[in-house]
Amino acid sequence: MSADRRQAIVVTGAAGGIGSAIVSAILAGPADHGAARVYALDAHWPDDAPADTADLVRRRIDVTDEEAVASFFDELGERETLRALVNAAGVLATGPAVELDRRTLDRVLAVNVVAVIGASLAAARLMLRQGASAARHRDRSILTVASNAGTIPRAGFAAYGASKAAASQFTRSLGLELGPAGIRCTVLNPGTTRTAMVERMWGGRDRSAEAIAGDPALFRAGIPLGRVAEPEDIASVAAFLIGDGARHITAEEITVDGGATAR
Repeated sequence: MSADRRQAIVVTGAAGGIGSAIVSAILAGPADHGAARVYALDAHWPDDAPADTADLVRRRIDVTDEEAVASFFDELGERETLRALVNAAGVLATGPAVELDRRTLDRVLAVNVVAVIGASLAAARLMLRQGASAARHRDRSILTVASNAGTIPRAGFAAYGASKAAASQFTRSLGLELGPAGIRCTVLNPGTTRTAMVERMWGGRDRSAEAIAGDPALFRAGIPLGRVAEPEDIASVAAFLIGDGARHITAEEITVDGGATAR
């Protein structure tokens, strides 16, 4: 890997609540990330999004478009050294499992599983082509933002939880294979987080008190810390996991949910 090339970090789902917070957290700590340029990918960037800067480049890319994703990484590799990929794109589906329709299932699997695999493989192949890090502590990493719903059974979240569990299993297994090349693969499992996606699930009402209390009828525990997470709570851990301080962590899940799924 050429030492004089600028490093790059790619974040998918970067227009979403957690994704945008992760981008901000990375940019706020350049010393932890090799002063890398951040490529923020999302299919839904508004036309009036702020202009790109020297440190932040937005790209309108649908993560389910395998060809577009592969082309992006190929082009990136010609200019810069890929330091990290953060898979933060995701879609939510809730409701009784017996009422799940095939269209919803296909969408959840396409974004939460197949796109994670596609982006992770494209990133891994580029990292392998670019070779070992010039300075060993400047490692490379792939981080998948999954969900605590993928770690325990959740009524009303069968398809979503299954998709996140699959993404986690793939990412951690990939970590075993890439470890000898100095490439780390980790998983971050947020709990209930105050994002637009969750607020839509809540029907536009603030239902954080219900989430904190839990629901015995749904066999759901509450949140011991007594608060719903903010995107920044998740982003700070994500930034750590792709930074130098986590250089000996791989093939692991880190759950950030206020104790809701204490294991």
